[in-house]
Amino acid sequence: MRTDIATVLPIPSRVTSRHDVAPRARVRLEPTRRGRLLITALAFVLGLLVAGAVLLSVDLPALAGTESEQPVTITVEAGDTLWGFAEQYAPEGVSAQEFITEVRVHNQLPTGRVTAGQEIELPFLEDAAR
Repeated sequence: MRTDIATVLPIPSRVTSRHDVAPRARVRLEPTRRGRLLITALAFVLGLLVAGAVLLSVDLPALAGTESEQPVTITVEAGDTLWGFAEQYAPEGVSAQEFITEVRVHNQLPTGRVTAGQEIELPFLEDAAR
């Protein structure tokens, strides 16, 4: 059996001590064009989500319409008349007779009589809003 001898050379070491190493220069990372587009798209989507959450959580009358544009539902009590409702709810510039006629048409009432417990809607009149 034959045995050969091999010579092992030491691996040179670059670092002899910690103090001899020069500090690494600061590396400044800049996004590529694709990276900038991705960041912009993410910011845009995040902005849309925040705007949507704000619009859903905040009651804005300018976007939803004013409350006076919605018809008012009233339950008739004893002694109530359409004339009384006209005096109380008719918009400025609309006569009581016009208001009563509009209420009758809107609620499909055959006469001007209402009974206690009956529910009627008082419509919003566009002519008076202008």
